[in-house]
Amino acid sequence: RLLIADDVGVGKTIEAGLIAREMLDRGEVRRTAVLCPPYLCDQWQKELSEKFNIDAVIVRSGTIPQLEREAAQDTSIFAHYPHLVASIDTVKSERYRASFLQHCPEFLIVDEVHGAAAPPGEKQSRSQQQRHDLLRDLSARRNRHMILLSATPHSGMESSFRSILGLLKPEFQ
Repeated sequence: RLLIADDVGVGKTIEAGLIAREMLDRGEVRRTAVLCPPYLCDQWQKELSEKFNIDAVIVRSGTIPQLEREAAQDTSIFAHYPHLVASIDTVKSERYRASFLQHCPEFLIVDEVHGAAAPPGEKQSRSQQQRHDLLRDLSARRNRHMILLSATPHSGMESSFRSILGLLKPEFQ
């Protein structure tokens, strides 16, 4: 597990893609997923395809009906497609959360992970808390490979930063 925290435009996406490609080529993983804000899904899909020859489907609320039609009947889209670029806000929803938790690939990249830090004390953001709960549950599977990406991992709130570190290893929290 790895946190890549660096300035905007320095190459976090490229670093994560290189690691994913290497893990696939070595046969250490068979499936990959990227969780990101919905507005980054298209960019991630393009980068994975053009630079790393990883053909991922985009999972957003608007693409799910088509993906379900193409998947085998009675099979979760999260199990059917080997490579996913998913909106974290789609998969954190009650409708898809359990299926994603059950079928999430063994290699996971989380972009803009600061948006899924545990919200500090009284500033409870339900959406941010749901994102954090999803990632915490995904990270509970100790053999899941995770790369967390952020240009702004520390907002000044120590507890939020520690919640991100806790995704890497619980005792870091």
